[in-house]
Amino acid sequence: MLEKFTIIIPTRDRAETLAATIKTCLRQRYENLEIIVSDNVSSDNTKAVVEGFASPRLRYINPGHRLSMAGHFDFALGHATEGFVMCIGSDDGVMPDAVEYASALARQHGVDAVSCRQASYVWPNFMDQSIAGRLSFGQLRDDVEIRNSKEWIERTLNFKAPYCFDLPNLYCGFVHKRVLDKAYKNGRYFNSITPDAYAAFATAISVDRYAFSHKSFVIAGASSKSNGASAMHPVGAGEEFKKFNVENDIEFSAGYVNCPSFEIAAGEAFAKLAEMFPERCAPYKVNHAAMLKGALDNANERTRDAVKAAVAQMAAHFSLDLSAPVPAIPKVKRGQMGRPTLGESLHGYVAGLRTPRGIEIARSWDLGIQDVDDAALVAHVLSQGFSADQITTTRSTLTKRLKRKIGL
Repeated sequence: MLEKFTIIIPTRDRAETLAATIKTCLRQRYENLEIIVSDNVSSDNTKAVVEGFASPRLRYINPGHRLSMAGHFDFALGHATEGFVMCIGSDDGVMPDAVEYASALARQHGVDAVSCRQASYVWPNFMDQSIAGRLSFGQLRDDVEIRNSKEWIERTLNFKAPYCFDLPNLYCGFVHKRVLDKAYKNGRYFNSITPDAYAAFATAISVDRYAFSHKSFVIAGASSKSNGASAMHPVGAGEEFKKFNVENDIEFSAGYVNCPSFEIAAGEAFAKLAEMFPERCAPYKVNHAAMLKGALDNANERTRDAVKAAVAQMAAHFSLDLSAPVPAIPKVKRGQMGRPTLGESLHGYVAGLRTPRGIEIARSWDLGIQDVDDAALVAHVLSQGFSADQITTTRSTLTKRLKRKIGL
């Protein structure tokens, strides 16, 4: 019998993007699949959207009262019973062959965690219209690395790798339930206000090795209600981030100051994990100097004041002299890393960096792409049927070729 796979979609007030996310999941041909939509007491028609699909593979759950993000993720995860589990946002999607592909990798390599280099899609309703509609899906690499968890934890905590994107992860990656069960403490799995980073480190300390695919099987979306984009992006009012902070019920780890910084969020998530599992985390240390330098370097005009104030407090707490030069941290060559994830791209964008790597289609709605489901289909078809050179040299005829291939 095929091992069970579960895709969990925690959501709140995102009916306008949820339907497309569900479509990408229901398109999977893998038979033993359950899709759980966990509705954090939405005020829109989220429940009606789910019920409109009438699929036996789709289950709707609701905690009955509003929870914090971490609390809601815990509630949703508690409904996964066995096998491999993945969480995605309700503006994300999965490629048409995602579950079959991840299942094959897990069997072939004997691993309990499978992650990938994510494709990315910026929804038309994104707060910054200059990048709305952008579809990025990498350099068409299809190689798979069997990574050593210890090595990549150390890279991440020394900020040689961006955020938690290169670790094994429950968010936009598959992790077996037997691994997840190792990270429960006092009946709770998520013990940080940053669920994706916390889950990445919790998985990494629980497995020796994992499969990392440079072929994307997840497409990360950014929409008007994305929490990360709301916090980090220089355009927009940050309303989702404000709600996130008001509803948060977990204290930041001692010495860390909550502010809009990927580096500080990652460091704090690991610190919270170390509080829960001190023996398993003992071999690793957060490079605080590199963390604070990265936070300052990557602040933008919207986040700079908050980040500078937070960094000053943390420097005092950790007895760091910010005027002293921080040793340069060598970066992994981009030829090894491949196309950045959406988080990397946004991070680079808000820091004023240019990331002209991989294959990117601006204004994807000109190709008939209106949502993440369309984007997943197009990215999948292109990755199957074209080379990077062909895409570069035939951009003017791309629309016709896509329409022939996927019937747009």
